[in-house]
Amino acid sequence: MYITFLSYKEKEKEAFINNIAISVVFLVALTTNVIFIHIGWAFHGDFLVFPFDILMILFICIFLPLFGLLILREKRIIKNMSKKKEKERDSVSNEKEIKKLPLKFDIYRKLTHLVVLSIIFFYFTLGFLIQNLFIYLLSFYPPEISNAFFSFFLIDGNLMIFTQYLVTFLVGISVIGLLSADIVRILKPEFYPLKPVNKILRPKELKLRLGPQISMAIGCFSIIIIFGWLQPLGPFIICLSMTMAILSDMASNIVGRTLGKRKIRNTQKTWEGWIAGLIVAYLSGVIIILILRFFYETELLVLMIFPLIGTLIIGFLDYSNLEIDDNLTYNVLTSSILFILALLII
Repeated sequence: MYITFLSYKEKEKEAFINNIAISVVFLVALTTNVIFIHIGWAFHGDFLVFPFDILMILFICIFLPLFGLLILREKRIIKNMSKKKEKERDSVSNEKEIKKLPLKFDIYRKLTHLVVLSIIFFYFTLGFLIQNLFIYLLSFYPPEISNAFFSFFLIDGNLMIFTQYLVTFLVGISVIGLLSADIVRILKPEFYPLKPVNKILRPKELKLRLGPQISMAIGCFSIIIIFGWLQPLGPFIICLSMTMAILSDMASNIVGRTLGKRKIRNTQKTWEGWIAGLIVAYLSGVIIILILRFFYETELLVLMIFPLIGTLIIGFLDYSNLEIDDNLTYNVLTSSILFILALLII
């Protein structure tokens, strides 16, 4: 919110719109999670004990000091840098701002989004293996300790409750790490220890605009903590929408930059890229449904409606070319609409 205020103060309209959208989504997601899930569970007495709170505290205690040391190291480097080299560095930075992002860096940027697809494996495969590993390790401890984590043994009651906590923890630490780094990048760019990351940022993202990694992280985290608790429908819709959004965005961008010739209005988007994005969105949606149908059994024809609707949502957002980062809008809007639709027709 502070960075949003700065972007408004500096009259950076695009950055302000994008930053406030991220802030609102994050705030609504956290508030919804607390009111309807945690407080609701507290009233019903269904308190589940997992070690992720402890692991989160350990992560923060380790990450923040280490990242602080990197910042101090960067400060020492700058202090020892001659004025001439500093000016050369600034001139290179300014040159970067006015140029279009090279294609290879745009591809690197899109490939990083594939990491998010690992959420599917944690929800439906790796999460169960990790749960069984925890149960095995607890068997070596006295009952006084193992019984404290009684929820590990509630596999029959709710098969995916552990994987929900696991995914929330993993995406949560990524939000903390990425957001901490981006705050330093925006407020103290000279002390930012991860300057090579700037190579995959577009010119408009180098100042007061939160980076695309923040939009992606908060977008995914928000839908996970809102919809993931209604299982297995929530994880099913989350994985479906994220797969469609990520692969569609990659296809649209790469095809548009390499083969696109006809512009959409006065934007940098092309009709060729837009069509490629729609095709990939639908096909990836169908494939992920066929893969995950084992976990959420219903009529196949009913499930096939969701990729079509998701494709239309993504196509509309891509054509609209909003000021808000599509890493946020694709995930949040597609998941929300598909989740509500699923509750109505399934």
